[in-house]
Amino acid sequence: MAEQYLTAAEIAVKLKIGKTKFYAILPKLLAKGLKRIVIGHHVRYLESTLDTLIKKAVEREEPLC
Repeated sequence: MAEQYLTAAEIAVKLKIGKTKFYAILPKLLAKGLKRIVIGHHVRYLESTLDTLIKKAVEREEPLC
């Protein structure tokens, strides 16, 4: 299956937070391993890395950020 790339808005929906909150926690997510790619003027985030961060947070019973 091909790698899926998400926009900031799609990640915000997935995490059930606003886009502004997503951008506020973005530096922490990137530091923890969220990968992004820039395509022209557009930024996309690798869904698999987001899923990995969520799974680790659940396993450790600690907040995502």
